[in-house]
Amino acid sequence: MRVGPAKPAGISCQCDFSLSWIRIAYIWLYRQGQPDLSLLGAVAGIQPDKDGICPNLNLEDAQVKQGGKPAVTRTWYCLRDPQSGAPVEELTACSHCVSNVSTIFPCLSRIFVPVANGQRLLATCDLMSLGDAQLRSLEYLDQIAKTAASTLDTKTRDLGPLVEYIRKWGPVPICRKGKEVFNEKRYSLPTTVPEFTACEECYHRHILPLYSESPKPAFLSHIKEEGVKEGGFMCDLFSPRLQGYFNDAVRTNDTDTFRQKLMARNERMREIKMQLIDWSVTNAHMAKANEKNMQAAVIEDNMTALEKEWNQFWQ
Repeated sequence: MRVGPAKPAGISCQCDFSLSWIRIAYIWLYRQGQPDLSLLGAVAGIQPDKDGICPNLNLEDAQVKQGGKPAVTRTWYCLRDPQSGAPVEELTACSHCVSNVSTIFPCLSRIFVPVANGQRLLATCDLMSLGDAQLRSLEYLDQIAKTAASTLDTKTRDLGPLVEYIRKWGPVPICRKGKEVFNEKRYSLPTTVPEFTACEECYHRHILPLYSESPKPAFLSHIKEEGVKEGGFMCDLFSPRLQGYFNDAVRTNDTDTFRQKLMARNERMREIKMQLIDWSVTNAHMAKANEKNMQAAVIEDNMTALEKEWNQFWQ
């Protein structure tokens, strides 16, 4: 890459590398050892069709701001099972994301077909997300990239592994990472560590593989699957720290220490939430009363320090 000419004064611009599709295109070029970067310009030049950009990239949407995926009515696309020809309904993609995939991976052009013969339907896009579903989206795209690489290497396009991956993970709800979850299956340790709950995704990622170990860890005998229950829960396996607590418990079969760690974390979480709520109310009253900015700044600093403590020592 070369340093380009400076932009004329008074003209605003956006860094193209802030766009997820540009970064994906660059990673693909890097993996392929391609010295020609013209693909980046092609991706930057993609114009949305009449349905517009991917709904998940609409930063003005309230659901997107909250880390969600908005449902919109438009034409949607999906893969077809190469064996049966049936649509792979576990993943839907918008036309904007399909255009990006076809541009970055031309060897995979036309792998997506319109859902319901192109009828406009209410659905969500699974191929590009900025919030809670971002990891899942990137994993799908990584599988697409592997399919493209295999196609180039073998001169044969085999969508079987990609379809298998999507059918495995598509039905599994994404982990909400510290947010309260409702109306979803959960996994728990009801008799030994009742404070522990894992979501379905984290069960598949971090617990299920342990059952294939030999000998099977004794700790796993305590884990129970629970159906949908009244009230919400928060996943206790979403962060590296929590996964470390769990792995230590599996390795040592020490449920008491595991429970003490979770209880201490939950108590500190409750204390921090209450303090943040109290300071938020105080700050709002001060702003309404036009009190000194210095006092407000002190409270803001205290809130930031608490959030930093949580992220550094407890999350």
